Amino acid sequence: MNNARAIAPGKVILIGEHFVVGGQPAIAAAVEIEAQVTAELSSSKGIKVNSREYGEAFFALEDGKNGPLYPVYIAAREVLSIAGGSRGLNLTVESNIPRAAGMGSSAAVAVATAAATAKLLELELSLEKISEIAYRSETVVHGKPSGVDNTVSTYGGLIFYKKGAGFQRISCDVSPIRLVLADSGIERSTGAMVAKVLTLKESYPHILEHVYHAAGELAHSAKNALEEGDFFKVGQLMNINHGLLHAVGVSNAKLDSLVHAAREAGALGAKLTGAGGGGFVVALCWKEDAERVADALKNLAKQVLVTGISRQGVRLVESSSPLR
Repeated sequence: MNNARAIAPGKVILIGEHFVVGGQPAIAAAVEIEAQVTAELSSSKGIKVNSREYGEAFFALEDGKNGPLYPVYIAAREVLSIAGGSRGLNLTVESNIPRAAGMGSSAAVAVATAAATAKLLELELSLEKISEIAYRSETVVHGKPSGVDNTVSTYGGLIFYKKGAGFQRISCDVSPIRLVLADSGIERSTGAMVAKVLTLKESYPHILEHVYHAAGELAHSAKNALEEGDFFKVGQLMNINHGLLHAVGVSNAKLDSLVHAAREAGALGAKLTGAGGGGFVVALCWKEDAERVADALKNLAKQVLVTGISRQGVRLVESSSPLR
């Protein structure tokens, strides 16, 4: 085989970011905004990564240097290690997922890298193994990631996730709804925002433990509402979740303005998504209302995206069905 190509979706957190770090459940959705990786064999003794976003980098097979493309190398090296070889590789990364936006861009690239490299080397890796490899790559980016991003990108659909307890698929017909994503244009550090929330929790543990408990109950209620197809209730719970995130200090005036504009334009619910402090907000809309909500946000946001929830996770380009 000369080359292999895989595609993996990005994600948004619908319910539970930050609180998932404290052991509460979260709900994430794969989105129809994707990353693609092409893997080719090379005569070189290393791995060359070419990215539309980050340029080109070359890594020797036991390279320890860092950089934005290093996690891609880590994912490919993990697969090479399983294959028991030291073949050279060329990897081409093309991602439509906004960077540093809380949409799982690095995880999607890692998942697609693992899948494409495995196919190239004629390895039959399970989805669980692909997700595990991507998680290892993610530790380079985020230190101690929750595991949500690589899980959703690997399996697709809606995921109910609790740290240390794995995940459950949420069965739900998502065809009537769309997600509208609006970029605040404010850059932020996920690590800094997580540390900020944890510091606040340590300062007021008896108060914040109730907020965390409420967030957990909210996630369970949202899961039930999704399974029942009650998107009106899901929207209400997203609104409440935004309030809880505001309470722990990760919203701001810009994010709030986008959230309220989306609601006023007809969104079922809207909240910040990801670490907060900047990045994106997500609005849940009926399919027929999505463009109207998007139009209402275009004058306020740096970028507005309309997307469906992707039922598929990682897949090979040659096949329309997910990897098994």
